[in-house]
Amino acid sequence: MPQQPFHEQSEEPLPVARQTTVLTQAGTSQGLTAVAPPLLPPPQGSSSSPFSRQLSAHNLSMFYSQMGTMIEAGVPVQNALASLKKTSPSAMRPLLDRLAEIIQRGEPLHEALASLPDQFPALDCLTLGISEQSGALDKGLHALGDYYEKRAKARSKMISACILPAIVLVTAVFVIRLPALILGLMGTGTYGIGNFLFDTVGLLAALVMLTIAFVWVIRILLQTPGTRLATDRALNTVPLLGGFRFNYALSHWVESIRLMLNAGYGVLEAMEFSSKSNPSPSLTAAHAKARPLMNTQLDVAQALESTRFFPPMLIQFWTTGEQSGKMDDMLFRLSKYYEEVWQKKLDQIAAWLPKLIYGVVCIFVIYWIFQFFLAHLAEINGAMTDTP
Repeated sequence: MPQQPFHEQSEEPLPVARQTTVLTQAGTSQGLTAVAPPLLPPPQGSSSSPFSRQLSAHNLSMFYSQMGTMIEAGVPVQNALASLKKTSPSAMRPLLDRLAEIIQRGEPLHEALASLPDQFPALDCLTLGISEQSGALDKGLHALGDYYEKRAKARSKMISACILPAIVLVTAVFVIRLPALILGLMGTGTYGIGNFLFDTVGLLAALVMLTIAFVWVIRILLQTPGTRLATDRALNTVPLLGGFRFNYALSHWVESIRLMLNAGYGVLEAMEFSSKSNPSPSLTAAHAKARPLMNTQLDVAQALESTRFFPPMLIQFWTTGEQSGKMDDMLFRLSKYYEEVWQKKLDQIAAWLPKLIYGVVCIFVIYWIFQFFLAHLAEINGAMTDTP
């Protein structure tokens, strides 16, 4: 599945980042070399199969939040997992057993999660690795829990907005064919129960299958190296959806760079990992285009600007952060800004999607009304022609 960022709920930069910065500065003042935690290999797109069973945002939110609460209370990771197993959904229990086995061998939590890439995104593992290095694992867990809770609520909002239009569509499909069925049962037509079921249940089943097939094809195209970029660019041209995807990708990218910079990584290294773990192939391609120019022909901001992909606001904030020495603050503001934008786009999608479904229902009803009356007129004309 696409890799996801996380966003802190407060209006201040992440406590994890602040604590890591303090630790790094303290080591440097004592003549020590600040060493960043080991960097996970950046994923080249999604490695999971479209058929792989992935954890839902709700389950991830519950897992991270509850783990964060218990770690904050001083409960060891092994005991926290054992406690979670008693209250978790049945689908989560084998996963918790697997995590407990890995941690029992002495592996830290983030490496245990990294061993299960189909369930836990690479950026989640990196976030927890940084948190563990800085001694603030509970903060990282709570931040991830907050992010996935927000994502689950967004998904719930989309589903809730589509329930009533879906009911109207199903009702319309059955009601519009009732007159023909009644006439057939009365013996004034050839339309029977079999025809009715084919035109109603068959039509709805076909719509469901087409929808599933469409989503499946899109996921395949986004995971195939040769088609990822073209598919992503095509989706970004769709009104509202394109704006949502674009700003979501920027929020993910900026926040992950900020977190890694505060953990002691270099700018280029942080950008490299954040770009390759980003859910947007377009952003990954834009960074790959700018990367050879950085610190050779152009500075970072100029290299990003040369791609014509990154918006002027991001370039301006990046430049200000470099010149003022307040890159952390600038990136935090950018992350919050793009997060607010993609949430607004999602609200707009949730508002317009029911209207689109209602429009489809209206077109369907009008079409079948014309079909019914045309067929009825044809029968009347046929009866009049046969009359001597």
